[in-house]
Amino acid sequence: MSKKTSVEALSQLFDAITQTQEREVTRRIQESSILYPKFKEALTNIRYAHSMHGSERAGMILTGLTGVGKSRAVDTYIAAYYASRPDLETDQLTELPILKVRLSGRPTYNGLLQQILMAANHVKLSGNSTTLLKRVHKLVAEQGVQMLVIDEFQHLLSEQARISTRNVLNLLKTLMDDCKFSCLLTGLPEGLKTFVQHDEIRQRFAKNRFELRPFSIADKTSVLELRDYLKAYDRRLEQEGINSIALASEFMLPRVYLATLGLPRAISELISSTLDRTDISAPLTKHNWAQGYEAIFLDNNLGETFNPFVAKDEQVKNHLEAL
Repeated sequence: MSKKTSVEALSQLFDAITQTQEREVTRRIQESSILYPKFKEALTNIRYAHSMHGSERAGMILTGLTGVGKSRAVDTYIAAYYASRPDLETDQLTELPILKVRLSGRPTYNGLLQQILMAANHVKLSGNSTTLLKRVHKLVAEQGVQMLVIDEFQHLLSEQARISTRNVLNLLKTLMDDCKFSCLLTGLPEGLKTFVQHDEIRQRFAKNRFELRPFSIADKTSVLELRDYLKAYDRRLEQEGINSIALASEFMLPRVYLATLGLPRAISELISSTLDRTDISAPLTKHNWAQGYEAIFLDNNLGETFNPFVAKDEQVKNHLEAL
């Protein structure tokens, strides 16, 4: 190998290592759960729903737009709970107080039973309805299931309900009655509209509903909440040794909001896209954030040509007023 070729190879290797390290930084920041007030409130409500197992009507509904943080809130609670209970796993049996399933677009009676068994890593998933139901009852009793989380519940309560929907709802009601676990439904707000068609289910979830909403700039309090959230990200970047124009600054905050419409997932995607396309050993400028923004599609109605991070203040103001 020639000296030049050797140098080029080492250079490429160094670039690959640097990119890997930068992606690791991005992953750590992505996995951070920032406990802003509404997120904490969601966790408090989930904890309350969990504590209600063993009682009647122990249900909760957590709704919100896609990207607002519903799954992050649930997963954060589940991870924290299991981390606090190292006693659950023994040589004989592992207790599973919380099970989480994700509904497909066409949920069925047997399908829900199978998903519950799969969530517990059960080895036997085949059989008729009676057999599957007995296995679920045994699973709940032996492994101490206290709360069942059903994600994407709008598929279960769809306005275009299929014949199987009522059977699935009756199964859910029966399981809650027989097994005495609490049930947390998470999904899109439109799923609520069909509760009027299923009163027996509606009653079980009537007392505990919570909606996670995007950040807003509608008033001073809302702006302060968004600023605190972005300040937390500024601190995370600083902890990783990344020097950047502050996201919570007077210049960046309205631009971040305009780019993401206050959705936590969109903010996370913007940060990840920017970090993945930037030499993070150098200070990040508004142009780096502009490049990160251009590389991803965010459904914010700004069009393909307008970039809030390089736009003039007056243009940003006009777009904010148009929202």
